Amino acid sequence: MKTKDYRDGGKTFSIKFMTCNREKKTGGDIIELKTAHQCGLPPNCKGHEMRGVKDMETGKPYAVHNRLMLEYDGQEIFWI
Repeated sequence: MKTKDYRDGGKTFSIKFMTCNREKKTGGDIIELKTAHQCGLPPNCKGHEMRGVKDMETGKPYAVHNRLMLEYDGQEIFWI
């Protein structure tokens, strides 16, 4: 994810992840972004194994926990 820079001519990635917010007790939705790139995170998210992902089609940013990622560039992610 860090090696792909959208400013170099469209090097984006696809990602599928699940939402979860334990404070608000919401989530469980599966989000699939066809064209996304890495973006910054708010200061309260950086220490929680999270990544900032921005949807290139809508411009909406997401804070995604590493363990809630399901697919990256069409490859399924398995956690052991």
